[in-house]
This record gives sequence, structure tokens and C-alpha cells, in this order.
Amino acid sequence: MKTRLPHELTCLLIITLLMSACAPPAVPSIATQTPPAQPPASPTPNPNIDVMLQMVERLNAGDVEGSLVYFADDAMVYLMGFPPTGIEIYAGKDQIRQLWQDSVDNHFRWEVKVNSARGDIINVAAQTWHDFTQQLGVAPLAYEDVYEFKNGKIITYGSWLTEPSLAKFRPAFAEVVPPEPTATPSDDPPVSEFTVTFAAGTCTTTSPLLLKAGEVKVNVDMQDQANEDYAVTLFNLDAGKDILDLMVATFGYQPGWADLLLMETISPGESASYSFTVENGPVYLVCWSKPPDLPIGNVGPIPVVP
Repeated sequence: MKTRLPHELTCLLIITLLMSACAPPAVPSIATQTPPAQPPASPTPNPNIDVMLQMVERLNAGDVEGSLVYFADDAMVYLMGFPPTGIEIYAGKDQIRQLWQDSVDNHFRWEVKVNSARGDIINVAAQTWHDFTQQLGVAPLAYEDVYEFKNGKIITYGSWLTEPSLAKFRPAFAEVVPPEPTATPSDDPPVSEFTVTFAAGTCTTTSPLLLKAGEVKVNVDMQDQANEDYAVTLFNLDAGKDILDLMVATFGYQPGWADLLLMETISPGESASYSFTVENGPVYLVCWSKPPDLPIGNVGPIPVVP
């Protein structure tokens, strides 16, 4: 005997089957779908790297003017670690041209390797060959370089001779170019106050300078406004170290043989006064600017008397 479903239940089953047959197939939620694999994005090349490489290529080819095209008209070049002062400064294309022409005349060759590139700042490891260093038997010399770019042009180039290269260059250089005689003591009375002036991409002090032991006041006359920040530092050095060692060491951390007496940051166009205490000398002054973070001038050794 067949069981007969009530009329109302039969109608409900028919309606449910019809709705199921007409409903669209289920679609997985977007959140549960796995997106197709995408190839990794290629890093955007820094166009400033090409500018630097082309500049080096032109100079290696002996094309002074072609190499200078990649510099801004008011570019600054700072070379750290060479006697007698530990820093050479070339301001503007006319002065850089003299350096570049001397390089080409002496069969200069330049090899570079980019260490890092962030926006307008590029750090480079370099080595060079030059007739003079070839004759001394110390070529190639190695450097740590930094470039700053503005509107696609080199605006600042800083180069530090590495410590190992200084160690082999200094004695070889001293054999053919004897060190300058030590300056005779100044007849001027020792001072407890002096002024450091920042202008035209470097710094200067009143000279001659002889410091009196004790508290010393430093007045900073900030006339330069081309960079974001500036700084003034003063050091005592251990026996056996000099201005060449100090300037090479300005690339990196403060070495253990340098005693920092004063370090102050100054904003563009701002003038200020600071004090430090010195017991003995000599004292060495190094001025800085950034970006990039590099020394732009120095003074020393400054004698200290009781």
C-alpha cells in the first residue's frame, strides 16, 4: 500500500525542486579565490648611476669636456687623505676642469663599482691609476666615493682615500716630496676664542691661531645656505696620528685614536657660539655639510699652550 503525501507537502516539494533547478551555479567568494601568480617586479633603475658611469667613461677616454657635461656648473669636489692638508677642494667647473685635465695628461684610469644608490645619493668603491702613482709603485689606489645629484647633474663629489691606500702612499710620497717643515710658533698671544666661517662650500678660521689651554669659545658664522645642515667638530689625536689619518677616518665611525672635543650641528644661515675645554694640543678642526654627509674643510694642527 503506497503512502500518499498530504497535498500541502507535495506542493512544497515541487516548488523547492523547481527553484533548485532554476538557481545559478554557486560562485566561490572573491575572498577565497587564489589570485594568479604575478612575476616579481623589476627594481626601477636609478638614472643617476648611468650619469656617473658615463662621466667616468668619458674621462677614461680622455674627453675632459665630455666628462664635465655631467657636472652642474657650481659642482663641488672634495678629495680626502692627500698631503699636505688632508683635503683638496675644487669649486665649480673651471677648477674641476684643471683637475680633470691634469688627470688626462697623466694617463688617468678610473674603475668604479656602485655600492648603493638611494635617490640622489650614490656610494661607489673606486680605484685609480695615474702616472705619478705608477712611478711611486703604489697604483692602484682605492677610494670610497659619494655623489650627490640635482636635476640629473653631479652637484657634489666626495672621495676618501682608504686607510690601506694611505698606508702605502704616504711613505712613497714622502721619499720624493719631503714633508713641509713644522710651522714656527706664532708670536701672537694665545686665544680663548675664535671664529669659524662657513662660506662658498668650505670653512675658514682666523689665522694664525694659537689656543690657550682651558675653556675655549667657538663662534660659528654661517654664511653658507646651499645644504640642509652643517656641523663643526674639534679633536685631539693620539701620538703618531695626523691630519691625513683624521681625514681618511672621516669616512665611517670615529676611530679610537681621536678624542672628540666638540661636535655641534648648525642650520643654514644660523650663527651660534659653543664652548669646549682643551688641556693639550694640537687640536684639529673639521667642518661638515650634508647631504651628502662629508667634510668640507679643516684646520690643524692648532698648538695649545698653558
